[in-house]
Amino acid sequence: MTQQQPPVRRPRPQLRTVRVSRVDRITPHMVRITVIGDELEGFTTHGPAEHIKVFFPTPGHDGPVLPTWGADGPVYVPGQERPTSRTYTPRRWRPQEGELEIDFVLHSGGGPGSNWAERAQPGDILAIAGPSAPYRPDPDAEWHLVAGDDSALPAIGNIVQALPRSARVHVFIEVAGASEEQPIDSDAQVQVTWLHRSSKEDLAGRQLEAAIWNLKFPDGDGRVWLGCEASVMRDIRRHLLTERGLSRGAIHTQGYWKYSTPNHPDHDLGEDV
Repeated sequence: MTQQQPPVRRPRPQLRTVRVSRVDRITPHMVRITVIGDELEGFTTHGPAEHIKVFFPTPGHDGPVLPTWGADGPVYVPGQERPTSRTYTPRRWRPQEGELEIDFVLHSGGGPGSNWAERAQPGDILAIAGPSAPYRPDPDAEWHLVAGDDSALPAIGNIVQALPRSARVHVFIEVAGASEEQPIDSDAQVQVTWLHRSSKEDLAGRQLEAAIWNLKFPDGDGRVWLGCEASVMRDIRRHLLTERGLSRGAIHTQGYWKYSTPNHPDHDLGEDV
């Protein structure tokens, strides 16, 4: 008789309540929120392009109403409205100051994170969980291609800052217009190309796709990191695998969002392609 295995218990995430200390408008459609709080003690990062969950204030409350944790996972009070959460990449963690920076893209169509960030003020309360596993650039790669749209800017900034001085890096970033450009700092040999959508009707990511298709890849062993709209990500991933002949191990792709999908899963790596 086969012995039934006990169910796997969900790991308990550490939920940390934090307070907004500063709000900076980086570009017309990008807001940087700096949060602080005693519960950030012990928070650490392990590499670039990590993800954290951000829990937003629950209606009628000053902050998100968080669950307790039971043997089978989170436990909410019956009838209690669950807090809305979205996934973000921390832009910068300053352990000495106890400050965590999170960048929010302000979408024209709104959304929980965008709407909250548009109105955020010092003293506002959030909760965070994470971070998740980071992207680990190959230090032996002969070149790197790092690309994405507006949603990937924090991760792109993290990645190029983590690369060594000897690294050769092509960076493509698609944004709404020239006013959305921001500094990309790195000690590596970085060539940044900004791509601007010409109108609101332009589908996000298609200029990014064209730029990668037209790029003459350097000789040698390269690595690619890509973060953008999910369907565009799959089209580019397919191109890299089938037409460029890159191995799956040389490519990391991330579908950060998807048209007509309000809460796209944060673990969409396009591995179905």
